[in-house]
Amino acid sequence: MDSRLSFDLVLVVLAALLSYTETFGFADPRATIYEIIGVLLGLDIRVYLVLGGMVGMSFVAYLVVYLPQKAARSAGP
Repeated sequence: MDSRLSFDLVLVVLAALLSYTETFGFADPRATIYEIIGVLLGLDIRVYLVLGGMVGMSFVAYLVVYLPQKAARSAGP
């Protein structure tokens, strides 16, 4: 793992911890995890369909736009 990837992972973990403590404070972690699970289970199925569609579109865009450009750059003369 290169140093940039390690740094990015540390930033993501730090941001997740800060957002968790900002939202829930230093309460009982099990209770807040159950609250989060309850909220996720209470969402309408349409929310999951929209999120799944967005992930699918992002993946297709990655396949159609990024990978051909990367292949064209790496293919030498």
